[in-house]
Amino acid sequence: MFGFSFHGTPRPPFDDLIHRLTCLQSNNLNNQRKPAVVSVDIPSGWHVEDGDNSGNGLKPDMLVSLTAPKLCAKNFHGSHHFLGGRFVPPAIAEKYKLNLPAYPGTSMCVRIGKPPQVDISAMRENYISPEFLEEHLEADPMNQFRKWFDDALAASLHEPNAMALSTADKDGRPSSRMVLLKGVDNEGFVWYTNYQSKKAHDLSENPRASLLFYWDDLNRQVRVEGSVSKVSEEESEQYFHSRPHGSQIGAIVSKQSVVVPGRDVLHQEYRELESKFSDGSVIPKPKHWGGYRLKPEVFEFWQGQTSRLHDRLQYTLEKFNGKEVWKIKRLAP
Repeated sequence: MFGFSFHGTPRPPFDDLIHRLTCLQSNNLNNQRKPAVVSVDIPSGWHVEDGDNSGNGLKPDMLVSLTAPKLCAKNFHGSHHFLGGRFVPPAIAEKYKLNLPAYPGTSMCVRIGKPPQVDISAMRENYISPEFLEEHLEADPMNQFRKWFDDALAASLHEPNAMALSTADKDGRPSSRMVLLKGVDNEGFVWYTNYQSKKAHDLSENPRASLLFYWDDLNRQVRVEGSVSKVSEEESEQYFHSRPHGSQIGAIVSKQSVVVPGRDVLHQEYRELESKFSDGSVIPKPKHWGGYRLKPEVFEFWQGQTSRLHDRLQYTLEKFNGKEVWKIKRLAP
């Protein structure tokens, strides 16, 4: 609803809409979650200075004040109060002694006050998913992965190829980070990185790792374990030169995991290299940069279900009559 009134009662049809929103907030039919109400500048039906005079108006969960909080904001008791717009020049703020919070970076909004306290132990989601049964599985886990990955692509998920890569050093100390899957075939899963990084150091001491794909909107995750080896130099070279120009320069600039004195050092080196290769000449791939391939030995396909009775179907590579075959087991959630 758009509109502004310094005083007086709301006019039709806004009076009815405000009444309906207020009723939705006060009624909790069938234990459903109440709708969240966001008000911009002045909640509908409120007096600009006195707020909700009647006491029967909207009780917004979030208020976004524009320019500066109005006097009525003193009566706002919701969980989230933001200042938005960057409308006040510094000279005006100083002239009128407006004590406004600083906007972070280029953000157009800044929180006023402390964020609400959340009971982390009470945070939970009751998953609702179709049945995931053994007869739904492909015999080959790589085909099953491709099937689920295609579902993630079709759902337009953000970066469905993002995966948590976990490694451990020779003493068993684990570390994890997010990387991007850049290739998958019958030989395994491929990603690229700096061979002098922390993960590369771990893999040189302990060439085993696990991958975890998590597709929140589908209530699915896939875990993969296996041995890791470097891809061929030709494969790394080919992928490196398929990357955007800036990413190629960034790979040279970043001595990954090495301490740097500040971002300005990185930007300075980047600008120098950008100028050096501005003629369109080929950017050489650093010798310390390339790909890894994880050869799977274990897959686990997880799908969230109601009452925590999740589906967990595991493939393990076992020997049978002298051949390696994939065996499928259902695990307790």
